Amino acid sequence: MKRFFLIIGLFLACQTGVFAQMEQSRPMDRTLALGIKGGVNMPRMLYFNNPALMQLPQSFVFTPMGGLFLDIPLNEALVFSPEVAYVQRGTDMNYVHQPSGAEVHYSIMTHNVDLRLPLEVVWKVKPYFQPFVTVGAEAGMCLAGEIHLDRTDPIALDETLAVDSANMSMIHAGAFAGVGVRSNVSIGYQDLLLKLNVTFHQGFLDSYSAYEKEGTAEAVNVNAYHITGYRLPQGLEVSLGIAIPLKPRLKDACATFSNDRRRRNNRGHLFGY
Repeated sequence: MKRFFLIIGLFLACQTGVFAQMEQSRPMDRTLALGIKGGVNMPRMLYFNNPALMQLPQSFVFTPMGGLFLDIPLNEALVFSPEVAYVQRGTDMNYVHQPSGAEVHYSIMTHNVDLRLPLEVVWKVKPYFQPFVTVGAEAGMCLAGEIHLDRTDPIALDETLAVDSANMSMIHAGAFAGVGVRSNVSIGYQDLLLKLNVTFHQGFLDSYSAYEKEGTAEAVNVNAYHITGYRLPQGLEVSLGIAIPLKPRLKDACATFSNDRRRRNNRGHLFGY
């Protein structure tokens, strides 16, 4: 009888280990993770109430972006993923000035740090294929930047100015939305979360500074720097993030060998080696 209860006790202990292992089989689905991300941003400016500025062509510019993020699962379908990100904002224009006929290249590009608060709605098709949509808000500040003007004859000019509070509003606030794919993978004994996403960002605050609105800041390029209406930043981002779970996997119960004796592909199998 003692042997019977001993066998039952061992069986229950092993079953407890199995259930614990099952709970840890998909750690990234429900575990806090810390990650780093990087990618490219395609910034531009959106003008309102000024038809002349709306007609000026804006070139496609690719600028780097990056940041740190937390991945916080709220339930099986919702993930909160706050991040601190570096991003560049601005515009790049090439056009012909009328009526002089001068070819003009005008650009303004600023360096910004943002706090972003995205919420992701995830469809867990497979552990390695989890599409999601994301929406969120962002707020940040401008750290520095440059305004560049290059103009040909008849009035040639090539000048670069540093951006400060006289040229650009230092505060940014906006919202964003996008789509992406999450993937839970393992490399050796380490679980990783990969996140590939594309997001469109729209600023809500006028990027013209108070000095420009008041007319006390000198305009370098009157044709493209005419202070009328609003100037709102936009951006299209493509980024890849890699995160590591902050909660390690549990070891197996009732295992006959330690992890370092198991074949890598069989880690987590009861009585496996």
